[in-house]
Amino acid sequence: MKSIRSFLRRSLIGGVIIVLGAAATWSYFDAREQIDELFDAQLAQNARMLGRLYQSELASLSPVARQQRLQEMTSGQFSLRPPSLSFADGHEKSPLGHVYEDKLVFQMWDALGQPLLGLSTPSVMLDYLPLPGYAKQHTDHHDWFTFTLYFPDSGIWVTAAQREDVRDELTGQIALHNVLALVVGLLVIALLIGVAVSRGFRPVLRISRQITARQPGYLEPLDASEAPDEIRGMVDALNGLLRRLADTLDKERRFTANAAHELRTPLAGIKVHAQNVEADATDENSRRSARMIVDGVNRMTRVVEQLLTLSRLESGAEVPRSHVDLGHLAHELARDLGPMARQRGVGMSVDVTPDAQLISHENGLYVLLRNLLDNALRYTPEGGEVRLSIRRRETSLGDGLIMEVMDTGPGIPPLERQRVRERFVRLAGQNTSGSGLGLSIVDELAERLGAELTLDDSPLGSAASPGLSARLHFG
Repeated sequence: MKSIRSFLRRSLIGGVIIVLGAAATWSYFDAREQIDELFDAQLAQNARMLGRLYQSELASLSPVARQQRLQEMTSGQFSLRPPSLSFADGHEKSPLGHVYEDKLVFQMWDALGQPLLGLSTPSVMLDYLPLPGYAKQHTDHHDWFTFTLYFPDSGIWVTAAQREDVRDELTGQIALHNVLALVVGLLVIALLIGVAVSRGFRPVLRISRQITARQPGYLEPLDASEAPDEIRGMVDALNGLLRRLADTLDKERRFTANAAHELRTPLAGIKVHAQNVEADATDENSRRSARMIVDGVNRMTRVVEQLLTLSRLESGAEVPRSHVDLGHLAHELARDLGPMARQRGVGMSVDVTPDAQLISHENGLYVLLRNLLDNALRYTPEGGEVRLSIRRRETSLGDGLIMEVMDTGPGIPPLERQRVRERFVRLAGQNTSGSGLGLSIVDELAERLGAELTLDDSPLGSAASPGLSARLHFG
């Protein structure tokens, strides 16, 4: 179930359709039953009335006139047939009668089965069936409902008949009117259900939009003034969680700031003392020991800086963005890392597209590229090359910016390129010092700055030293 609103709409409207459909079905069969009873009573009344009229007419005649009238009826002179009632204007009735007269007939017979008087059409002749009560006859490709009555005083049989489609048409019209009313009612109910469900879920959607629109570092409590009772407990619990999380992050930021100060100061002091020892040492062993202390302090300082950087990234602090001159940034990196490149005997070059700029976080870009260049310088052997390239590339999705750090070091096997992005992961057989945090920081920073990091073989490499290309694509 992905949407409660959709579920409620489907369930409520589906339930209404089922209920109204059942009501329409019951209404149809009930109407058919009532119509059958009404028309059956009408047939019986017609047959009874015709028989009484016939008896009344014969009773008023003398015996001789009565005999003559019976002979005339038997000969068919008194057979009644309606005119052909077909109206060009499409109406079913007129001053001459109704077209349904062709669907209503009656017939009288004497005790021997001789027809006396009838109202029928040339193609409809009822059969003589001396059985009183209701029956069905088939003639003229139609079924007829009949009611037969015997009058013992005059010795006649009277049958009144009605064509079946009269009942079917009336039942169909009643059912159609009922269905139309139910359809209109269903549309109105569906509209009301949709409006009610939408209005009922409006506070929930408002809170959902509050949560969706929040930035990672915004931990203010949600506005629960309009929250319905059903989710107020959840909103209160979420607000409590946000408050606790904000307190935790504040403590972590304070710890980070304090740790940055408390750790850097003693490390700087140790480095200064070690350099003093190296300068004052009179023998080579003492100077070598002092240089080892300085190198260890440098490594420790770098690990501390990387850990603090990673901690600040994970704290979710807001990252202010501005226009960054990438040419100036690249040359600043070359100046800062130049001494390291010269010390290791590695050639470092910078290739930047003129007027290259990017709206981003300058300090974040500096840390990102510095980590990549630092890794490249560390793993590139003496006499190798490291190059920073910043260029624009047009893609199908628009103009993109590519930052690429290439080296001629040993590279990273393709199967290991995803794993080295994890923290504290270092490949086996490496002699270069490190903590395994550089690429994890780069990966985290690239995601926060909206860049995609890919690792590949370097175009500067060779078969013996394939090198590594760390490419950042800013879309």
